[in-house]
Amino acid sequence: MPAKLNKVFVYGTLLQGESRCSFLSDCKLLKTLEIPGTLYDTKRGYPAAVFDEGSRNTVAGELYIMDNPDNKIAELDVVEDVDSGLFKKVILKHNGEEFISYEAARLLKEYVKPINQVKTGSWRRHLSLSFHDPLGFALNFEDRQKYLYRESLTSDSEGSIYIAGDVPLLVTAPHASVHRRMGKLKRQEFYTGALSVMLHSLTGCHALYTNRLMESDPNYYDDSTFKVRLSEIAKKNDIKCLVDLHGTGAEKEYDVYPGVGMDKEFLLEHTNCLNEIEHQASLTDISIGGLDIFPAAKQMTVTKFAARVLDVPSIQLEINRRLREPENRPDDFMKLVKFLKGFIDNLSYLVG
Repeated sequence: MPAKLNKVFVYGTLLQGESRCSFLSDCKLLKTLEIPGTLYDTKRGYPAAVFDEGSRNTVAGELYIMDNPDNKIAELDVVEDVDSGLFKKVILKHNGEEFISYEAARLLKEYVKPINQVKTGSWRRHLSLSFHDPLGFALNFEDRQKYLYRESLTSDSEGSIYIAGDVPLLVTAPHASVHRRMGKLKRQEFYTGALSVMLHSLTGCHALYTNRLMESDPNYYDDSTFKVRLSEIAKKNDIKCLVDLHGTGAEKEYDVYPGVGMDKEFLLEHTNCLNEIEHQASLTDISIGGLDIFPAAKQMTVTKFAARVLDVPSIQLEINRRLREPENRPDDFMKLVKFLKGFIDNLSYLVG
């Protein structure tokens, strides 16, 4: 394997937050990719891909850079059981980049058939850990995310990670990693990134979250690369509504504070979204704070930008820290996930 190949593409249980993601804890996530090929469910709790440049199907996954490629590739060969013929190592070329990945080998050939095809090409949408162990997924995801405290952008990284969905709703987490505002570092808002990815898996929404130190706070400054990416996603996918996730302190009285402008103007007349928030809150024992506490209207917030510049109905949700502590308050975190999932599930009917 040429030493210059220092990137690896993963698409199953090695994805951030999934059950075996710890094997990539010493690697850096660069971006998501969709590679021509077909994804199959092996019925063993993990998928297998067959890559094919001529395929109309794609396999969704993440591209990582390895600090020590030789050692990491040797470790991944063991993880993927290459010697026994479970998976085989392949070199892929995509959009001018070259990297390694692993595809189905001899022992998995019996599963490579149409009946086992994952139609979406996405393991996150098919059998993510989020489905049966949301707490485990969130803890896995944040265990990596919390170490991004001083990792700045590089020429290879994009600073934000986008996961394509299949419904025209976008969930954003611009403070999932550390950001700089007025020259000062601001702490990440814990678990907002994990929640955005979980909601993608659970509802099919698009997700966009930060995964590097952002020198320009995406929720404060106009000239943000995050907002550029957001604009591209909204236009390409005809996004009908945006939900922007944030975190507030445990000292706040209520669980969730919606932000929709000073006079609900960011909803663009879709005020029925607020009724749905109240409805889902009543079902999940979530308390909702007043609209005047975090209106998202002062600076060029993501919510304000999406509504005013992109003409997309938008709502900011400030989530109390008490509900974002799955390690200490698992029941509260689970009711938050249930609340958010119910809200996102019904949004497409409200704004479509």
